[in-house]
Amino acid sequence: MSKAGAAPVEVLIVAVPETAGSALYGMLDVLLAAGTIWQDLVRSDAQQALFSVRIVAPGCEPFSCGNRIPVRPDVCVATDPAAPVVILPEIWLGPDQDFPGRSPDLMDWIRRQYRQGASL
Repeated sequence: MSKAGAAPVEVLIVAVPETAGSALYGMLDVLLAAGTIWQDLVRSDAQQALFSVRIVAPGCEPFSCGNRIPVRPDVCVATDPAAPVVILPEIWLGPDQDFPGRSPDLMDWIRRQYRQGASL
């Protein structure tokens, strides 16, 4: 967690077409509200965003995730973004589906982030 005056903690939230939209945007909303929403409600000038959050996806093009919810990635794995925190939200797969083999570049990027010390 950021201390007063410290830079926000960088966070990357992974999005793929199988991502649950509520999980993706719920996490984004909660993290972006930390350090600002209460202060805004009580009209305090002491606002400080605690997190800097970006959505990362296998590709850079917009796509739809669960329930056709639009996703416009901030960054894609080809640009090799890094952050100390990487969040892998819930994905929707049928009982006869599995994830292995679906996004090899994304999986390689996640492994690299872990090896470089990111909290997953």
